[in-house]
Amino acid sequence: DDDDDDDGCVGKKGGNCGSGGKKGYYYNYDDDDDDDDDDSDALDVNLSEDDAILVVAKTEDDFAALEVHVYEEKTGNLFVHHDIPLPSFPLCLAHGDINAEGGAGNYIAVGTFSPGIEVWNLDILNALEPSCVLGGEDTSAADELMKMNMMLAAKGEKQKNKQLPEGGLKKGSHTDAVMSLSWNKIHRQVIASGSADHTVKIWDITKADGPDANAATFFHHKDKVQSVAWHPSEGTLLATASYDRTVALLDARSANEKSNCKKVKITADVESIAWDPHHSQYLTAATEDGVMSCWDVRNFNEPIWSFVVEEYGGVSDFSYNPNVPGMLATCSINKTVTLWDTYSQNQPSLVPPAPCGNKSMEVGKLFTLSFYESSPWLLACGGGGNELALWDMTRDDAVQKRFKNRQKDVETPLNEEDLSSDKTEDFEAMMAARDDALEKVRENAKKRNNKKKGKKKKGTHKRGR
Repeated sequence: DDDDDDDGCVGKKGGNCGSGGKKGYYYNYDDDDDDDDDDSDALDVNLSEDDAILVVAKTEDDFAALEVHVYEEKTGNLFVHHDIPLPSFPLCLAHGDINAEGGAGNYIAVGTFSPGIEVWNLDILNALEPSCVLGGEDTSAADELMKMNMMLAAKGEKQKNKQLPEGGLKKGSHTDAVMSLSWNKIHRQVIASGSADHTVKIWDITKADGPDANAATFFHHKDKVQSVAWHPSEGTLLATASYDRTVALLDARSANEKSNCKKVKITADVESIAWDPHHSQYLTAATEDGVMSCWDVRNFNEPIWSFVVEEYGGVSDFSYNPNVPGMLATCSINKTVTLWDTYSQNQPSLVPPAPCGNKSMEVGKLFTLSFYESSPWLLACGGGGNELALWDMTRDDAVQKRFKNRQKDVETPLNEEDLSSDKTEDFEAMMAARDDALEKVRENAKKRNNKKKGKKKKGTHKRGR
């Protein structure tokens, strides 16, 4: 049963990794066998305008799944709307609204211990397979054989049972687990991924079925890439962080990552990075030793502030409130969520944030948390106790007193007309320009190598004389 307490904390069995969805989507069954459903069943399936949606990646023994939870803000009811079985244990999620055909929808990208990135359509109940897969195992030969046998079976002819070659990976695929994902909010068909193979890749989901889905690959890290984050307004600026204990800034348009990659050292292995959505020149990182640091990327050297958030529990994740400037939340394996105020006199502070309250969420060790984009006072977190908890801060007088006057209007989700193809064309032109620049770099390097070879031969001739 749901547990709705007076302090605004709602608990429900859930998972250990989550990502916020959007409001007001209508869900459809894949099959047509629901003609006899009564009105009560339809009410359980269809969503209302004020329902909050939360996607959770859950593992239990040898079973992994995505769970789509619905929170009815008016009644405080939290329940699982539907779930999607996953073939491999999930590590990260990213929510987006563009599919492989370039149309609008409600999609979740899933990174797992496998090298492929599965993109699932959340608007479909009982989905049997992902909408598309970026990278991963190359099954093209098996797919062709299946199509051929289906055609032969339709004609009543004998099916072929030929030996298939050993499956490799698709062109441009990661070669190890996908540990981090970020869906670009400007170029909305673009996804960035970080992997245990030490690389960062950029994907164009509209080319998922072809050989050019992987638009770019970067090799600037020397260890597993734990976190990636697109800039909220500069669609080509990407922040990455790795177990090599560096945080990096990349320009995705650049063909020469050495000259267009800036790095800073951090104190320990990174847990998470995030941009301040209200002051996007600020990039923040949390590390496993409990330290949180913030940089002004216009001067990406020393952090503007750095402090120990939690000495013993570390910082497993943090989130900026997208609707309330200066409001930051952190979570830890000490089972609590702490709120911080990054403002001083209504301006971003140049000193460490001030703590302004914490709450024990009663769901075990906390591994992830996220503010809900469509509601300014709703926070979700996932715990190791195989549970999900929500904190509704509208009931917290101390929070309201400190932050209510800063609340911004919640932005309306974009519709399909807003998701025009202009940005798709911009991205394709950008990557085409990058490819041209990369080709020039290769040609210049080749010329330099040829000159060096020529000089060596000439010198040898002189010594012989």
